[in-house]
Amino acid sequence: MDVRLGGGQLVNEELMTLGETLSQTSDPSLKLFQCAVCNRFTTDNLDVLGMHMGAERSLPEEEWRAVVGDSHQCKLCHYTTQLKANFQLHCKTDKHVQKYQLVAHIKEGGKGNEWRLKCVAIGNPVHLKCNACDYYTNSLEKLRMHTVNTRHEASLKLYKPMVILSWPLLLDLLAHIPMTVSH
Repeated sequence: MDVRLGGGQLVNEELMTLGETLSQTSDPSLKLFQCAVCNRFTTDNLDVLGMHMGAERSLPEEEWRAVVGDSHQCKLCHYTTQLKANFQLHCKTDKHVQKYQLVAHIKEGGKGNEWRLKCVAIGNPVHLKCNACDYYTNSLEKLRMHTVNTRHEASLKLYKPMVILSWPLLLDLLAHIPMTVSH
């Protein structure tokens, strides 16, 4: 499967494998950065997060397009025209392409993430999250800037040991420590 960035650039297979390795975890908060669009992708690498955000996505045609009589309808943008050529031009507009990519990305998160589809009309929702600081932003560049501030660095020092000793593991360890009761 070829994965391409929004501009059509092919994603390096090694980076894609790295992204898949980093993203497959039962608890998304165990990785430092999280995609807050699909809520499924998580990584410790900002470049891999950027690749995930820029990946080209697709939707089944019946979810966004309809032909009713001689009218062509875009369900995403609430656009209707009788001219197929105008509909094709509409599908190339930035507004349509961005909405299409956002809806497809949200749907990657599954049924539990579909409530976010109601926010699509509002505009650019929060996209990225730093799990160490619970910091949300809509830009990879802002997230990069966040990672160099002192608050993030302090939170990171607390976050790393918590990740290493995740709660289930910590509870398991505590269960095996002999307890003595002094009177």
